[in-house]
Amino acid sequence: MKKLLLILLCLPILYHCNSNKNEKEIIIDIKKDNYNDSIHFNKDVNVIFLKEFWFGDDAYLVDMYFNSSDTLRNAKVSLATEDIYDQARYYWITDTSINITLYDSKGDSSVSFYAAGTMDGRGSAIGDLE
Repeated sequence: MKKLLLILLCLPILYHCNSNKNEKEIIIDIKKDNYNDSIHFNKDVNVIFLKEFWFGDDAYLVDMYFNSSDTLRNAKVSLATEDIYDQARYYWITDTSINITLYDSKGDSSVSFYAAGTMDGRGSAIGDLE
Protein backbone atom coordinates (compact mmCIF):
# COMPACT_ATOMS: atom_id res chain seq x y z
CA MET A 1 0.00 0.00 0.00
CA LYS A 2 2.85 2.40 0.83
CA LYS A 3 4.49 1.66 -2.52
CA LEU A 4 1.26 2.39 -4.38
CA LEU A 5 0.80 5.64 -2.49
CA LEU A 6 4.41 6.62 -3.22
CA ILE A 7 3.96 5.87 -6.93
CA LEU A 8 0.76 7.91 -7.06
CA LEU A 9 2.50 10.85 -5.39
CA CYS A 10 5.48 10.65 -7.76
CA LEU A 11 3.48 10.51 -11.00
CA PRO A 12 2.64 14.24 -11.11
CA ILE A 13 6.27 15.11 -10.40
CA LEU A 14 7.50 12.82 -13.19
CA TYR A 15 4.92 14.23 -15.59
CA HIS A 16 5.99 17.78 -14.79
CA CYS A 17 9.68 16.96 -15.30
CA ASN A 18 9.00 15.37 -18.70
CA SER A 19 6.55 17.94 -19.99
CA ASN A 20 7.70 20.49 -22.54
CA LYS A 21 5.37 23.30 -21.54
CA ASN A 22 8.19 25.83 -21.39
CA GLU A 23 9.48 25.01 -24.87
CA LYS A 24 8.22 27.72 -27.17
CA GLU A 25 9.59 27.07 -30.64
CA ILE A 26 10.41 30.21 -32.58
CA ILE A 27 11.00 30.40 -36.34
CA ILE A 28 13.24 33.09 -37.81
CA ASP A 29 14.67 33.94 -41.22
CA ILE A 30 18.40 33.55 -41.67
CA LYS A 31 20.10 36.82 -42.59
CA LYS A 32 22.61 36.85 -45.47
CA ASP A 33 26.04 38.53 -45.07
CA ASN A 34 24.40 41.42 -43.26
CA TYR A 35 24.27 41.79 -39.52
CA ASN A 36 23.23 44.72 -37.38
CA ASP A 37 24.51 44.23 -33.84
CA SER A 38 22.71 47.18 -32.29
CA ILE A 39 19.82 46.56 -29.88
CA HIS A 40 19.07 43.17 -28.36
CA PHE A 41 16.91 41.82 -25.56
CA ASN A 42 16.82 38.74 -23.37
CA LYS A 43 16.27 35.55 -25.40
CA ASP A 44 17.02 37.16 -28.78
CA VAL A 45 18.59 34.81 -31.32
CA ASN A 46 20.02 35.79 -34.71
CA VAL A 47 21.34 33.45 -37.40
CA ILE A 48 23.50 34.93 -40.13
CA PHE A 49 24.91 33.25 -43.25
CA LEU A 50 28.44 34.54 -43.81
CA LYS A 51 30.16 33.91 -47.13
CA GLU A 52 33.81 32.85 -46.81
CA PHE A 53 33.70 33.22 -43.02
CA TRP A 54 35.98 30.40 -41.88
CA PHE A 55 39.18 29.92 -43.91
CA GLY A 56 37.28 30.75 -47.08
CA ASP A 57 34.35 28.43 -46.26
CA ASP A 58 30.77 29.56 -45.81
CA ALA A 59 29.35 29.41 -42.28
CA TYR A 60 26.30 30.18 -40.19
CA LEU A 61 26.78 32.37 -37.13
CA VAL A 62 24.31 31.88 -34.27
CA ASP A 63 24.24 34.86 -31.93
CA MET A 64 22.07 34.51 -28.81
CA TYR A 65 21.37 36.82 -25.88
CA PHE A 66 20.41 36.02 -22.29
CA ASN A 67 20.24 37.71 -18.91
CA SER A 68 22.79 36.77 -16.27
CA SER A 69 23.19 38.57 -12.95
CA ASP A 70 21.18 41.57 -14.19
CA THR A 71 23.42 41.88 -17.25
CA LEU A 72 22.59 41.04 -20.86
CA ARG A 73 25.18 38.53 -22.10
CA ASN A 74 25.64 36.98 -25.50
CA ALA A 75 27.21 33.89 -26.95
CA LYS A 76 28.17 33.16 -30.54
CA VAL A 77 28.77 29.83 -32.24
CA SER A 78 29.48 29.11 -35.88
CA LEU A 79 28.72 26.15 -38.09
CA ALA A 80 30.61 25.67 -41.37
CA THR A 81 28.64 23.76 -44.00
CA GLU A 82 28.15 23.58 -47.74
CA ASP A 83 24.37 23.29 -47.39
CA ILE A 84 22.20 26.36 -47.87
CA TYR A 85 19.46 27.14 -45.34
CA ASP A 86 17.02 30.03 -45.24
CA GLN A 87 15.22 29.57 -41.92
CA ALA A 88 15.92 28.49 -38.36
CA ARG A 89 13.72 27.22 -35.57
CA TYR A 90 14.86 27.10 -31.97
CA TYR A 91 13.72 26.88 -28.39
CA TRP A 92 15.48 27.64 -25.13
CA ILE A 93 16.33 24.56 -23.05
CA THR A 94 18.10 26.44 -20.23
CA ASP A 95 18.74 30.07 -19.39
CA THR A 96 21.85 30.04 -21.59
CA SER A 97 21.33 27.32 -24.23
CA ILE A 98 19.08 26.50 -27.16
CA ASN A 99 18.24 23.61 -29.42
CA ILE A 100 18.28 24.92 -32.97
CA THR A 101 17.55 23.57 -36.44
CA LEU A 102 18.68 25.31 -39.62
CA TYR A 103 16.63 24.25 -42.63
CA ASP A 104 15.75 24.96 -46.23
CA SER A 105 12.06 25.89 -46.33
CA LYS A 106 11.83 24.94 -50.02
CA GLY A 107 13.70 21.65 -49.72
CA ASP A 108 14.35 18.88 -47.28
CA SER A 109 17.85 19.61 -45.96
CA SER A 110 18.38 20.54 -42.33
CA VAL A 111 20.88 20.37 -39.49
CA SER A 112 20.09 20.33 -35.76
CA PHE A 113 22.42 21.12 -32.87
CA TYR A 114 22.53 22.84 -29.52
CA ALA A 115 24.25 26.12 -28.82
CA ALA A 116 25.16 27.31 -25.35
CA GLY A 117 26.81 30.18 -23.57
CA THR A 118 28.23 30.60 -20.09
CA MET A 119 26.59 32.68 -17.37
CA ASP A 120 29.62 34.99 -17.22
CA GLY A 121 29.55 35.53 -21.00
CA ARG A 122 33.12 34.30 -21.49
CA GLY A 123 32.48 31.11 -23.43
CA SER A 124 30.21 29.24 -25.77
CA ALA A 125 29.69 25.69 -26.99
CA ILE A 126 28.10 23.84 -29.87
CA GLY A 127 27.20 20.17 -30.06
CA ASP A 128 25.15 17.48 -31.74
CA LEU A 129 21.66 16.66 -30.56
CA GLU A 130 21.31 13.05 -29.50
